[in-house]
Amino acid sequence: MTASKITYREFEPDLRLKDYIKSYWYFGIRTNTQKTFDILPDGYFDLLVVIRGNKIVDTRLTGIWSRQITINYQENTEVFGVRFKPLSIGGLFRFNIKETLDDYQNITLKDLDLNEQILTDSLNGFPEFLVNYLDRQFLKLIPNNKTDSRLKKCFELVDISGGNITVAEISGTIGLSSRQLHRLVNNMIGIGIKDYSKIVRFKKSLRDVKNNKPDYFRYYDQSHFIREIKQFTGLTPEKLDLKNNDRFIQYYDFERI
Repeated sequence: MTASKITYREFEPDLRLKDYIKSYWYFGIRTNTQKTFDILPDGYFDLLVVIRGNKIVDTRLTGIWSRQITINYQENTEVFGVRFKPLSIGGLFRFNIKETLDDYQNITLKDLDLNEQILTDSLNGFPEFLVNYLDRQFLKLIPNNKTDSRLKKCFELVDISGGNITVAEISGTIGLSSRQLHRLVNNMIGIGIKDYSKIVRFKKSLRDVKNNKPDYFRYYDQSHFIREIKQFTGLTPEKLDLKNNDRFIQYYDFERI
């Protein structure tokens, strides 16, 4: 029986895309059985390009995940992904991912101004050629940027604070009422800014858990911290094994470039 081999790598986008793209990433699994993975909320949404036998067999766009999901991958599957930040909606293209919360929609690469043949050919020069091609294509979209400057500032504040910021603080800074802000963000990604901030705070807290240095300053107290970690993972912090459990692909110590 052949042992499973899992590869996960991340690649930085062009710095001019930093407001819109978190990373490009590659996932590959070599095994003779189906394998299960858990995906945790991280505040991003992804383009997934599924490859089998050196051919693209599926392309889909996920929404933002507000809860843990479990996925199964068949043997000998590769996935190349683009991890988008919320501002890419309007900043790079106009997709409605509100209805795709905790789900995905099938799309064509043409919907993102990507050429399937060029992308497929670029896989042979992976990763440099593929990353460069994606950078070039997405940079072409920036001149069409129609991002609301208030939303840009909103997401910046959430990111800088690690989600440890109130809706009132954000509203007061960007000049929108809490109700207006909730409506704008909800129409954009399917959840309000309060819930989005909660996801960002959770993501930051997982790094603390992984390093065995849980920090409760983002929460009211330790009980609040434990309750929120369990809400998103189904496990208490002490039962999470992010360093050694490759089910949690996003947090396992795979190669990052």
